[in-house]
Amino acid sequence: MSGSFAVRLTDLRKEKNLSQKEAASCLGISQALLSHYEKGIRECGLDFLKRACDYYDVTSDYLLGLTDSRHGLNDIYSESELPIDSEFRIKTLIRAFVSLTEKLSASADTTENRLREEIAISVYRFALLSVKYGIMEKDWFSIDPDCAQSLSSVTLDMLFSCKKQSDEKAVNAYEEEPEYLKTLVAGAENLMRDRYAEILDLDNE
Repeated sequence: MSGSFAVRLTDLRKEKNLSQKEAASCLGISQALLSHYEKGIRECGLDFLKRACDYYDVTSDYLLGLTDSRHGLNDIYSESELPIDSEFRIKTLIRAFVSLTEKLSASADTTENRLREEIAISVYRFALLSVKYGIMEKDWFSIDPDCAQSLSSVTLDMLFSCKKQSDEKAVNAYEEEPEYLKTLVAGAENLMRDRYAEILDLDNE
């Protein structure tokens, strides 16, 4: 583990490309007080800690330097609705992924091999993204990452189109639509619409 509260508070702000003034305004404190927190001159209260965790989408354990995991997994497997389920955050997406994986793996229409292949290619695309940000080395891949990006996209399309959607309601279907799934679908579709609109604007220039 590495990083004190002051260091992590500063790093999280810089990751968002925010000035101290901008971050302080969003966090509801003065720039001077935020500066003191980031320099380790003063200790914050629980109210600020909670606001900072919510704003930067990390756990308090991470912000306090107690763990290197930004998103705790303690409540990921909870079947109860969580306050964050209506927010388009990483933990919400992980909860949706875990839930859908469990449902798919229990479905008679989904083979274990098929599910493993789709998950593997999806996670592989995250690995490709990590090359761009210097987290993984390019030479760890036997396929050039630029080529692999296109190849993995085509592979996912092929895997997705291999099985037609069943007309019958699955035996293990959700009785009610969980909030995190609604958030996932709405957030992803809004993102796709926004990106599509950007492409159309670029084409018209």
